[in-house]
Amino acid sequence: MKRILIVILLLTTARSAIAQMNDPLYDLNQKIHFGFSVIGTYGKMKFTRNQDFFNVNDTLENITTTNFPGLGVGGIINFHLNEFWDLRTLAIVQVMSQRNLTYHFKGGIEKTAMLQSTYFEVPVLIKYKSIRHKNFRFYVIGGVGYRYNFSSDKETEKSATRPVIGLNPSTFHYDVGFGFDLYYPYFKFSPEIKLSNDMFNALVSDSFIYTKTLGSLYPKLIQLSVHFE
Repeated sequence: MKRILIVILLLTTARSAIAQMNDPLYDLNQKIHFGFSVIGTYGKMKFTRNQDFFNVNDTLENITTTNFPGLGVGGIINFHLNEFWDLRTLAIVQVMSQRNLTYHFKGGIEKTAMLQSTYFEVPVLIKYKSIRHKNFRFYVIGGVGYRYNFSSDKETEKSATRPVIGLNPSTFHYDVGFGFDLYYPYFKFSPEIKLSNDMFNALVSDSFIYTKTLGSLYPKLIQLSVHFE
């Protein structure tokens, strides 16, 4: 029991010391600061079917999607506007992002098109923060950005037997999310969740069934980030 009380006392003392060491004017004293992010992603795909094709062709019964997790890293530049507002940008590289489209034909035949992506993106975001309570703030974030996909299959050779879908490598997206700023003696730690969705149809049309059956494709990402600033 004595050991437990000593451990509790030490933890309480350390917590108080950390709170005292933390700069309460952290946000106000730094007009511009930098940081980095570790980002977990989950790729999704919103698509529409080309009904004109389905009306004249009954060999294809259905199209389904399979989503996969991914990983990314990024660098942060944050501009402090006032107590509640920040303007920030991130240079993000995301790897291992993938979505699959599976085509179900009559007779139990299936063909899968793998849409693998390696992204570089630069969003411009507005961050609105709540009043700081001790070493904690809640915030919401939103903005728009540019994304380039180095793994686009736009120029890849296609055929009737090879399920390849081309996506435009250059796209624009919008972001919305929220997170928490947690202040420590020498840095700020911020877990954040954000939706990042393409604004325009990314599908590159061709004469093969795998794209002729589609009307549009909109890549989507769920990003779970931890920021260190």
